[in-house]
Formats: sequence, structure tokens, C-alpha cells
Amino acid sequence: MQRRLRIIIPLVVLAIGVGGFMALLKTRPEGPAASVSERVWRVTTETIELQALAPSVLLHGRVESPRHIRLRSAIEADVRTVVVSEGQVVAAGERLLSLDQRELDLQHAQRQAEHDEIQAQIDLEQQRRQRDHNALQHEQALLNLAERGATRAQDLLGRDLGSQAALDEAQRVLEQQRLTVSNRQAALTEFEARMAQLRARLRRSAALLASTELDQQRSHYTAPFPARITQIAVASGDRVRVGESLIELFDLSALEVRATLPTRHLATVEAALAQEVPLLAQADVDGHGLSLVLRGLAGSARGAGVEALFEIVNPHAELSLGRFVSLRLELPVRHPVVALPFEALYGTDRVYRLEEQRMRVLHVERVGEWQAADGEVRLLVSSAELNPGDRIITTRLPNAVDGLQVTE
Repeated sequence: MQRRLRIIIPLVVLAIGVGGFMALLKTRPEGPAASVSERVWRVTTETIELQALAPSVLLHGRVESPRHIRLRSAIEADVRTVVVSEGQVVAAGERLLSLDQRELDLQHAQRQAEHDEIQAQIDLEQQRRQRDHNALQHEQALLNLAERGATRAQDLLGRDLGSQAALDEAQRVLEQQRLTVSNRQAALTEFEARMAQLRARLRRSAALLASTELDQQRSHYTAPFPARITQIAVASGDRVRVGESLIELFDLSALEVRATLPTRHLATVEAALAQEVPLLAQADVDGHGLSLVLRGLAGSARGAGVEALFEIVNPHAELSLGRFVSLRLELPVRHPVVALPFEALYGTDRVYRLEEQRMRVLHVERVGEWQAADGEVRLLVSSAELNPGDRIITTRLPNAVDGLQVTE
């Protein structure tokens, strides 16, 4: 019995407690319902107007030169003198370095002697031809006499007035004279072949002599154009071989800037180039203002753009090759466009218009940048959804969505 009471009493107490809680829950007073109010964000706006403006694009490039050359040795010789230093600016034709040409002088003297020897052989051959020509006339006369002598000897033998020995001697003299005339004629005939051979040797000797003289000229190196020295690879006393690098330099009058043009501006630039519309750009390097003009587009793409080549109109001697340059490219006038602060653009193609205290999204096209008279750089956008007098929100909100309630 006591065991049952120990089990029943706790259950009864628990039931009484639950019942009391339920009675209190049902008889509690009703409180007023909590009201949820929408948060209002404070923003600034700007009233827009549609204009005709020339957008600009800020590009980053590097100074290059298509005439960046490396002078190499054309001969094997010792370096005699180096008269310039790295970074030095030189004028066209200014001396850079000299190689020792004493070995070339000896080679030139040897080839000059060979050339003179062949020329002397030609002179001797011409004199021999003249002698052979004169001698042939005499030999021909002697042949005529020998023929008449052989005829007389034959006639005398036929009349029993001469001997067979006399006829044989006359025949021998005739044949010998005929052989002499034939040899003389062969010598004259071979004259042209010998002269052709000697002339060929003379031309070869002249070519070798001219090559030596050219090598002598190549022992002195001068600047081919107004240039700046970028590297000197040798010093006085060095032995250089054919093809070994000596000096690197670049043409100061042929500098250009290679910059990456974003693909969103590619169609505009290509159209301007096709119509031969000059596209100008400005840059500032160490306080020196640079004027540039777009020369064309390269055939290679880099990242999200295409390589654009800008010719520097007013280069200066202090401009270094490989220097990074920021330049602003002026594009053709666009209409209608709107100039907005950069804070007005969300993402890459969204702005918000203020309508009845709410943000309404508009999709726009970013056409470039524009620099005002006071130096402020603004963003240029274009869209058919933009109208004159629209109030565009210029405050950057982290939670901006269409329909968000705002106030000024």
C-alpha cells in the first residue's frame, strides 16, 4: 500500500501543476500586436541631362621601340676603344666604339698584292697577243715563201734541173712553217679563254679586296640614328668573334607605347581607324607631357583586350625603354550620353533612378570616362531608359535592390 502511495502522489502533484499552468495560460491578458516598420535609407541624387561628349579611356602601357637594335661584330678582332656609356644619348653618325684593324690592314695588303699580280698578268697577256698578232703576219709571209720554194723545187725536179733532196728540204721547211703558223694562230685563239680566266680571277680578287675594305669600315661603329644606349657588352681589350654582341641602342625618334585596349571599346576604335579619324592620347611622365596618336592595333590579344600601338609625337631623351606609362585615350563623340559619378554605377551595367522614394534599376552601357573642366573624372553611360531630368542615385548602398525605400 505504501509503495502505491509513493507512485500515485507524485503523479497527482504533476497533474495538478499542469492543470494550473493551462488555466493560467488561458486566462492571461492579451498584449498589443508589435508593428514592423520598413527601414528607409538616406541617399543623394543627381538630376541628369543627355549630352554629346567625347569619352576617354585610361590605359596602361609600356614604352617600346620597333628600332631597338643590337650591334654585333662583323669581324674577329680586339676591342680598341669604347667611347660611350650606358644611358648616354648619341646623335646620328656619332662614334660608338672601334675595333683594332691591324690584322685587317695586313690582309688588305696581301689581297691588294694578289689583285695587282693578276692585273699584271692581264697586261702581259695583252702584250703577248699583240706580239703574236705581229709575229703571225711575219710567219704567214714566211709560209708563203716556203710554199713558193716547195713549188720551185717540184718544178725543177720535174725538169731534171733539181734534186730530190732539195725538194725534200723545201717540203720540210714548208711543213715546219705551216706548224709555226698554226701554233701562232692557236695562241691567238686561246687568248680570249686565257683572258676570261684572268678576268674571273681579277673579279674574285677585287671582291675579296672589297670585302676586306668593308671589314675595315666595320671596325668603326657609329650610331645609325639618334639613339640612347641601353647596354654595352664589351670593354677595351676584349677579343670579339663574328656575331658577338657589342652595343644595344634604340631610336629616340621611333618610340611608341603598347597598351591593352579593353574589348568593350574595340568596335569604336576599329570604326574610327577605318574612317581614318585620328585618335589622340595624353600622358605624363616625370612632369613631361606626352602627346600620342593611335597608330593601329596589334594582331595579338592579351587578357581581356587587344594590344594598341601609340606613336609618341613629342618624345624626349629622358624617356626610358620599357617604362610603364598611364595614358588617356580620347574616343569619338557619343550622343546621347550621361556623365555620372563612379559611385552611381553598380556592377558593370546598373544604375538606380529615384521614383516615389524607391530605387528603380536601369540597365546602362558603360562607354568610357570624361574629364570635366575642373579636372573631375566622371563615368559616361548610355541607355534608352535614361531620360532628361531623371534623378539618379549617387550613394553606394551595400544592399541596393530594386524597390528599396530611400529618402534624400
